[in-house]
Amino acid sequence: MGELKTNYGENVECKCAKVNMSNVEIGADECEVNDDRPNKDLLKHLQSLVECPVCLGSIRTVPVSCCPSGHVVCTDCRSQLVSCPVCRTVYPSLQLVSHLAAGIIDKIPHPCKFKAYGCSQSLLLSSLPAHETSCSYRLVSCPNILCNLKISLAGLYRHMIVNGCASQHDLKVTSSLPSVSTVLMTGRVKNVDELLYKIPLVFSYEGNMFLIIKKQSADMIQFSASILGSPEQGRQFMVSIAVFSERMVSGLALDMVYTGKML
Repeated sequence: MGELKTNYGENVECKCAKVNMSNVEIGADECEVNDDRPNKDLLKHLQSLVECPVCLGSIRTVPVSCCPSGHVVCTDCRSQLVSCPVCRTVYPSLQLVSHLAAGIIDKIPHPCKFKAYGCSQSLLLSSLPAHETSCSYRLVSCPNILCNLKISLAGLYRHMIVNGCASQHDLKVTSSLPSVSTVLMTGRVKNVDELLYKIPLVFSYEGNMFLIIKKQSADMIQFSASILGSPEQGRQFMVSIAVFSERMVSGLALDMVYTGKML
């Protein structure tokens, strides 16, 4: 994410440029599950053995609590239960654990925790945290300061446009530099409070969606540019954010500019 801090902010210009990634190789995760494997039914069965019947999440930690009949449940849900959610047997005072489930957990791929939002990845526990951190379906906060919702990243653009949480802008391609495009966020601002409540700007470039966001940091106004995607996608682009002011009688005067990679 590219960032720029300034005391002024009447007009913001953002330029995006594509970085040559021809020499960069991004390998696929070797732990990704292939749905065409002959034993996919066995894998689904093993995954069901370590699925919590209450929250339907994959149990990832040991020990694995169970009832006298062997029905497992995750630690968070077990703390709120007095009886088994499957057979209704009352849990004994001595905690029972399933060694069978514990032996399965670290040997099979587990579904991403954002499966309900559309992610189809299943990975071994050693690879799962890194994937979920950058998952395209992970939950993120809406960038509009007046909206408190958390939205799946894959549906964030639609949410912002449908609910008026961001304004759609078109890029102006620079003729002298075909690989560089410009978007201008205009509008006169009388005071800082007025600037803060201007909604984020969203635009498309090279098939990717980008955001220009404003927020207050102490007595400064911070502008940031981010991509609606993964860090790997963001590192393919350079961003230049320029802030203009109308304090000079002759017209717009450049106050500050930031140029760097978009992370």
